[in-house]
Amino acid sequence: MNQQTAPGQSAAAPTGPAVGALRRRAVWGLPLAFTVGWLIFVLASGHVGRVIDNWRSSLTMIVGSFVAGSTPQGGGAVAFPVFTKVLGIQAPVARSFSLVIQATGMVMASLTILLAGRKVDWKALALGVGGGSIGFFLGLFALGDPDTTFWGPRVDPAFVKVAFTIAIFAVAVIVRICAGRSTKYETVPDWGTRSVLVMSVFAVVGGAFSSLTGSGTDVFLFVFIVLVAQVTPRVAIPTSIIAMSVVSILGLLTLGIWHGQLDIALDGSGQNVIGVGGESFGPEAASQFDLYGIWLAAAPIVVWGAPLGAWVAAKASDRVVTLFVATMALLEVTTTAIFLEPLRTNLALALFGGVGLVVAWVVVHRLDRLSEWIMAD
Repeated sequence: MNQQTAPGQSAAAPTGPAVGALRRRAVWGLPLAFTVGWLIFVLASGHVGRVIDNWRSSLTMIVGSFVAGSTPQGGGAVAFPVFTKVLGIQAPVARSFSLVIQATGMVMASLTILLAGRKVDWKALALGVGGGSIGFFLGLFALGDPDTTFWGPRVDPAFVKVAFTIAIFAVAVIVRICAGRSTKYETVPDWGTRSVLVMSVFAVVGGAFSSLTGSGTDVFLFVFIVLVAQVTPRVAIPTSIIAMSVVSILGLLTLGIWHGQLDIALDGSGQNVIGVGGESFGPEAASQFDLYGIWLAAAPIVVWGAPLGAWVAAKASDRVVTLFVATMALLEVTTTAIFLEPLRTNLALALFGGVGLVVAWVVVHRLDRLSEWIMAD
């Protein structure tokens, strides 16, 4: 017999299986709604050719979006090296693309994580977002030049690429160290003065990396909460994904909209960029400078790939997740050695890379030894 709601009373909110069913529908309903809206927009605005012309970004982000949802490395960990080392796209454009596409895919992955009820360390997330945001703007203004069209770095882009590789290499070392541990916490066990200070420094540095490469906040947050605080990767990964999605939104708003990098004007053929942010530019090849077109082509891929990665990571064992993270990190190091031509012609860059890898190894192992002291305060 059906229960009747008494006059003046509201029906009870759905609970238990009903809530679970609603969440499951939302997890895949959101990407579907985005895709339908994207398709209508592309057809109505006549951007079909623009999307087809930028098929390389779609192909890249099939892997990149899965990585963004399943690892602490972000979609930029795939987009930035592939764009700069394989496709010849300049580092500032690749950085901006990484941020705006993560503001699409990683936000969708974050919603998937929250709807699925995956465990997140909220205190670590708050510190990571706060420090990462500060570091992002410090890096953007201190290390970048806002007077350039795509807010390029003041340092040699080749050094930026190698520095990014070194940071990702540190993740591989961390995964190796943590694989042998038996004690792993679900959240950071205690916050003291030292742990907050060290965590804040990591977050700021990660944010500065994000301003140069489009990824970094997630990597450095993962480094701290897994290596130093000894939190299980199953919690550390979704926490780092949400943190990177917030910083990516800042990148979208700052670089894509405020700086005007998504405001791209093409010539009559659609093959050359002639304006960026309302200012004349080029003409330069649209395949390398049409940030809006590159984003538009990849957007419907990442809204499915990132949630799928998050879903798979939630189902996989810790061993499988950590193995995948380590594999992606080592792949980054390998591709840098193979495809980054200046490494074979610039002695200073080669020394920077070699010394940087050694320093990363030493620092990670030193942090591992100091982890109990850092967390004991």
